[in-house]
Amino acid sequence: MTAAAPQGGLGTADAARQPMLEVRNLVKHFPIRSGVFFKRTIGQVKAVDGVDLNVYRGQTVALVGESGCGKSTTARAILRLLEPTAGEVVLDGVNVTGLGKQDLRKARRDMQIVFQDPYASLNPRMTIRQILSEKFQLLGQEVNRKTISDLLDTVGLAEEYADRYPHEFSGGQRQRVGIARAIAMNPKFIVLDEPVSALDVSIQAQIVNLLEDLQDELGLTYLFIAHDLSVVRHIADRVAVMYLGSVVEIADRDDLFDRPYHPYTQALISAVPIPDPRLERRRERIVLRGDVPNPANPPSGCRFRTRCWKFEQLSESDQRRCIEEPPPLYDVGDNPGHQASCHFASLREVVRA
Repeated sequence: MTAAAPQGGLGTADAARQPMLEVRNLVKHFPIRSGVFFKRTIGQVKAVDGVDLNVYRGQTVALVGESGCGKSTTARAILRLLEPTAGEVVLDGVNVTGLGKQDLRKARRDMQIVFQDPYASLNPRMTIRQILSEKFQLLGQEVNRKTISDLLDTVGLAEEYADRYPHEFSGGQRQRVGIARAIAMNPKFIVLDEPVSALDVSIQAQIVNLLEDLQDELGLTYLFIAHDLSVVRHIADRVAVMYLGSVVEIADRDDLFDRPYHPYTQALISAVPIPDPRLERRRERIVLRGDVPNPANPPSGCRFRTRCWKFEQLSESDQRRCIEEPPPLYDVGDNPGHQASCHFASLREVVRA
């Protein structure tokens, strides 16, 4: 199988148009320091290590993987809430990583974030009106009661809630306030950092439906970070799977769920519960052994090989290839744009229920 050059997951329809967001070889390393008085850098935690990603206008791209794989760090580096170590982020033709402080402040109108914890992300000493007004004031814009009322109405909250404090709301209501704050400046692109993982299941559905309605009404583009693949299958157009700081597979949603190629993706999908008890009892689970390696000292070659069930089935020469040669993202299967970083992606068919 010949490896093609990475394309960031381009599909047939996508290849003919320019992506709204281009992430090119994004890297974020955190230094490990030692010493009491004179801090010396003795290593690097490679939280994000060479991520390429394209997001097209009006799409929802989901970024999934285990806790600690680098999803949230990738999102914060894209928005420059964390300064990238290397790489480029281009939003609508503007290189965000090259902007100075003043230009970055202007660019933030076009890119916003909804955080995972709807309580910790809201100032408990400010009313909802003050929270929503703050962004306008920072940019030197006037804000009136109607503006706040319209924002609350857009996310399904009554105007009378504007003078209450965050602790007076439920988790779902607080997340609606977070969404209202994110859409206040009419952004083009929003990062949704696990926006429903802290909510009850019934409330999760309401928030997901709200996000989909807002996307249709306002023409929004989302990067949706999650570990719940059931939610991802409902909301995403494309899915990128991360492992230990790198994207290991990316494809259209249905293609990835119906025919995953990377062994890590297959293991994740095999763990998704099936609502039919009879099918749930019969299906095969792929149980990954061992722990996620230390991102300060990742394995050589393929980073997933230390937990890979395919690796155990390979000949000694093929195992040596996995140990020595990092696999690139390349097109696999019949659908253009379905890419995986595995030397032996076609070794085994999908594990089905």
